[in-house]
Amino acid sequence: MRKAAVGEQVAGAISADAEELIARPRLAEELPQSHEPSLAERYDWLEAMINHVPDYIYAKDLEGRFLFANKAIVLNNGLERVEDMVGLTDYDLHPSAAAESIAAIERRVMESGEPDLGFEERRLRGSGWLMMSRVPLRDKAGKVIGVVGASRDISARKRGESLMKAQAHLLKAVAKGVRLEPFLSDAANLLEEVIPGTAAAVLLHDEGAQELYIAAASPSAGAASISPVDILDHPAWTCLAISSGDGAQHGVLAIRGSTDHEASVWEFLTGVAQTIGIAIDRHYDAERITFLAEHDALTGLPNRTLLDRKLDGMLRRADKTSRKVAVVFLDVDNFKLVNDSLGHAAGDELLKIVARRISEEIGQDNLISRIGGDEFILALQQADEDFVSQLARIREAIARPLTLAGMDLQLTCSMGIACFAMHGKTATELFANADMAMYRVKENGRNGIQMFDPAMAENARRKLGRSEELRRAVERDEFVLHFQPQKDMNSGEIIGVEALVRWNHPTDGVIFPGDFIPLAEESGLIVPIGEAVLRKACGQAKEWQKQGLPPVKIGVNMSARQFQEHGMIRQVAAALAESGLEPRWLEIEVTESLLMRDVQGAIMKMHELNALGVSLAIDDFGTGYSSLSTLKRFPLSRLKIDRSFITDIPDDADDMAITSAIVSLARMLELDVIAEGVETEEQARFLSQAGCHAIQGYLFSRPIPAEEMTRVMRGRS
Repeated sequence: MRKAAVGEQVAGAISADAEELIARPRLAEELPQSHEPSLAERYDWLEAMINHVPDYIYAKDLEGRFLFANKAIVLNNGLERVEDMVGLTDYDLHPSAAAESIAAIERRVMESGEPDLGFEERRLRGSGWLMMSRVPLRDKAGKVIGVVGASRDISARKRGESLMKAQAHLLKAVAKGVRLEPFLSDAANLLEEVIPGTAAAVLLHDEGAQELYIAAASPSAGAASISPVDILDHPAWTCLAISSGDGAQHGVLAIRGSTDHEASVWEFLTGVAQTIGIAIDRHYDAERITFLAEHDALTGLPNRTLLDRKLDGMLRRADKTSRKVAVVFLDVDNFKLVNDSLGHAAGDELLKIVARRISEEIGQDNLISRIGGDEFILALQQADEDFVSQLARIREAIARPLTLAGMDLQLTCSMGIACFAMHGKTATELFANADMAMYRVKENGRNGIQMFDPAMAENARRKLGRSEELRRAVERDEFVLHFQPQKDMNSGEIIGVEALVRWNHPTDGVIFPGDFIPLAEESGLIVPIGEAVLRKACGQAKEWQKQGLPPVKIGVNMSARQFQEHGMIRQVAAALAESGLEPRWLEIEVTESLLMRDVQGAIMKMHELNALGVSLAIDDFGTGYSSLSTLKRFPLSRLKIDRSFITDIPDDADDMAITSAIVSLARMLELDVIAEGVETEEQARFLSQAGCHAIQGYLFSRPIPAEEMTRVMRGRS
């Protein structure tokens, strides 16, 4: 369609009055120098632009005479100026058969008034292909007065298609197992056919010797009159190595002709050389193909296909002999970090080292398979030795120090074990349970060995079921808010309220956040849940104001996943607009650890929230390890001291010192400060003495439903 657009633009740019177009040179000479741009001048500009376009662009009248042609067409037809071409027809330039074919298409376009777009045709002059588009040329009244054509050289694309077809043809021949001699002849002939002006020859080593012989050659190569030495020593020939699968060299693919080929041609030739190498490998050793089909190309270990076949036999024998069999999932810890920091080549080398170290430890009767990435599966069989002891040795072997890309490394791994028939009687069951055990190790911090426990499967099923219930809960809006008031100890007034979500489960009753928020985070459901909480909280705050209660700031916790959403700012603005709550009465609470994940991104989003008029508080302050230089960059209104520092006051002097320091820091930064989790009078008294007069906790009130919170607010006000 792009070609059509070019043609239509040309048609619109060229005046509908053909006589004026032809008379352009005369008009340009007669017009005065100072005036508004005329048709002729505009035409000059258009012509200058079009002459810089490598595509062929022209216009003809109803009789097929050229009214206009850009420089590309003029030069292609052996002329020097457009004036030399104006008035001519294709019959004056091309053989009659070709001219008639062009005229037939253009007549159809002019008679029907419909464009002819994207027609591919061979060039009439020189080699290659053009994609031609023709549209009607109309005057100002819409009458067809000719045709406009635009064509683009698509020789490179057609050549690319030809190369792809040739490569596919060769690969198909390899897959079919075509005999080597006809395959090599076919490859040489194909190269000469798809790359004009080229001759090709395949030179191979005699088996067990270093001498080369001509195994196949294209017709133009003149194989009968030349020797391998003639080819290797002659500058007209370019040689590409034909390598075997083990890195040795079978011979060379020799190409004679222009070396000024584009990158795609050399890439194709390299691919052909590689394909020939594969074909020779297959010819020399059919078992090599079987090996590649059942082994990992990087490490040489059995792949999943071979593992499945051998493990099935191992399990059948174990069932008859009561021999022990264990399936182990092994994952290299933090492998992605190595890949990202040292590069994929270093990562590949690391995997080969790990594979070799494991293979040295497991023994001849056992299996090791790489199933992708940094994951390995081990199948161990033994009569009496403890599997865990054997895996501990493997773990120690993997942990031996190594140097990779100039960096000293020491690896760890996570392993999960499932034993036949205690943890499963089929390979599928053992794989699933070993995988589950391995992920338990990862959840517990990596670098360990875990035996499968049936409770894991039950937990996984329960988790899956809970996840589906949670998804339905979002659809049914089963979430409610409880509210915990925040008190000023000096005035006794309620200065704020924190909204806390609860899941009102239809059968289990009220479920607290700790029992479903982690699952919501993992599944991504935290985003719609967080949005619902935000709307409900804003709506309730506005409702209290409508009831005549003193306005208080309502705090809403925002999860990391929700905070990082692109549409988070729009969600907050929509919740405020929907409820009618003024932004100054909303406080978004984010954890310190959340902000430290992406400091620059967090600062940008916090400023956007400030621009809405919303205030911000750091929840659980003191647990996220933010530096003072970072903290002062956050546009905050309040710090919330984490309950972990309050719990052991006044018994823990360190917690008292930390709490006092946080209060002093907040003062220096001109921030409000509030303590969470205050449960005793002693804690409240210490906080007051330290200068923190705002508290939140069971000493004052537990989180309570909206109706009860309304009564508390009425009583306090």
